[in-house]
Amino acid sequence: MSGSSYQFRAYSVRHDYNVKDFLEDYRIVLQRAIDEVWSRIRWVERYDRGRRRLIPIIPKENGFKHHYLRDLLMDGWSYSKHYVDSAIKQAYSILKSWRRNYLKGRRSREEPAVKKKFVRIKETLYSDRNGVTRVSIKPYERYLEFGISKAWFLSRADGEMGELILNERA
Repeated sequence: MSGSSYQFRAYSVRHDYNVKDFLEDYRIVLQRAIDEVWSRIRWVERYDRGRRRLIPIIPKENGFKHHYLRDLLMDGWSYSKHYVDSAIKQAYSILKSWRRNYLKGRRSREEPAVKKKFVRIKETLYSDRNGVTRVSIKPYERYLEFGISKAWFLSRADGEMGELILNERA
């Protein structure tokens, strides 16, 4: 796009919340989503420059993603439902990146493993009122609140925070 420039920025906000259990539960559900999608990858044999190559085809059917996978991951999930949707989106993003790197010869046929503990928080899971950002963890039960009205980066964000990332590093 000529004439356009996009800038992506990330800013850290310190917190004292104990989110270890939540982050571990999310990591487990994210890995489970990857496991389920991985188990349904079709490997198609193709010939490239005279040599045989296996190409992964990642399943994208809406019935699988939005019904089977979501229902499976929701079983036993006690946090806001949107985190399951976030995990599914994140799982597909991880697998898409893995596939791209695999086709370039930078990854093996080994399934990706989630090691870092983090949660992507969709805009539907937080609200911003009077300089306080309130993140829903469990609906009507548990919230995290961050006072960012005096944060140095707000002027740079132009009032648009976008998706938040929660991790242990406070």
